[in-house]
Amino acid sequence: MRKLLILISLVALTFLFEGCVLPLSPLTHEARTVTPVTNQTNAVVIKEPMVWYDQAFAPARGIRFPQGTYHLEAEDGEYRYFRAPSQIEYRILQNGKVTDDRFMPGGLFLSKGFFNLVPAGGYLFVDTHTNVLTWKLGGDFMSMEGGRWTKNY
Repeated sequence: MRKLLILISLVALTFLFEGCVLPLSPLTHEARTVTPVTNQTNAVVIKEPMVWYDQAFAPARGIRFPQGTYHLEAEDGEYRYFRAPSQIEYRILQNGKVTDDRFMPGGLFLSKGFFNLVPAGGYLFVDTHTNVLTWKLGGDFMSMEGGRWTKNY
């Protein structure tokens, strides 16, 4: 029994340290049930287009948030969802060049709480009660608040 506990502990530590060494992927695919919001005074303004890649060296995927005002359209227990003024661009890259791109309806989600492992990201609009989280943004995005983007709520 003791050997089994030691083995389980070693495996858990291996996964823990691998997570610290290897960069985490920003890609996700999480369907969320949302409630439409009618208060259109809450908004996020992105002052210039923002592009994010899945990794710094040899990126394979990217997302582009267009410039403009993102209006609050929905919320759930954890996030507020702000619809982009135009469609979000999803990119596929090879050797640093875009080989495919898709423009889809969606926007930016922001955490309601102060502490959240995923404080922000991109989502796809499915219907008035469903959004799909597609891209996770972290502290690097949040640190740009007041500079490259602002919120009004």
